[in-house]
Amino acid sequence: MRRERVKHDTPLVDPQVDWTPKAREAGSDARDALLLAHLGLVKYLAHRIGGRLAGSTDYDELAGDGLLGLIEAVDRFDPSHGVLFKTYAEQRIRGAILDGIRARDWAPRSLRRAGRKLEEAIAEVERRKGTTADEQEIADELQMSIEELQELTMQARGIRLGSLPQNEDEGVEPVSPNGDPLLAVEQREQRELVAEEIEGLPERERFVLGLYYEKGLTLKEIGAVLDVTESRVCQIHTRAVARLRGRIAERTTAPA
Repeated sequence: MRRERVKHDTPLVDPQVDWTPKAREAGSDARDALLLAHLGLVKYLAHRIGGRLAGSTDYDELAGDGLLGLIEAVDRFDPSHGVLFKTYAEQRIRGAILDGIRARDWAPRSLRRAGRKLEEAIAEVERRKGTTADEQEIADELQMSIEELQELTMQARGIRLGSLPQNEDEGVEPVSPNGDPLLAVEQREQRELVAEEIEGLPERERFVLGLYYEKGLTLKEIGAVLDVTESRVCQIHTRAVARLRGRIAERTTAPA
């Protein structure tokens, strides 16, 4: 399925429409107006998240999950916590989409096996050497040729870190009014750990992740910037994520 590029010529949310207690009333004009005002945000997040999934993506299905999250946000929002409704709604929409993806198990077992195999090989080489593993060393660890390693990397192309830092709202993180403070601290520490490990990646891998996650470029667009094929960018991206996952797993499971 061809992935549609989402344009943002108009605001994702109508700033003139805000949450009021009447929005909780089923069938009310206030509720309908609030839902309509945030449909652009639902579509945007569905495409943003869906664009990172392996294989074909049913964006209508993702948007449907997001709409359920938006409805939940309307019903549960509490303005006394001092959080903007848009910020709270984004967190709920995103969570609903991710929950839907997990429930449908988008990643086949073969993809997960390939991802684990790649992560473990990179981690073992780097643990043994104490330096960054290059492509030939990873291939040698797996006892395969460079071509076979590249094929394995393409098989693992759907693996995701899940906690890579993003810059979608100028660094403002969606906050749940009902969130657990301890969980928020853990999430912040995890993001800091990821950011630290990204700095230790090879320059090319770090550059690709920056263009993909921070600038929102597609793999094809990154290929044009680097003057390489889209499949080569995919390999670089997958290897970078596998390297990060392995390093973070090593740090978070190591004995104190």
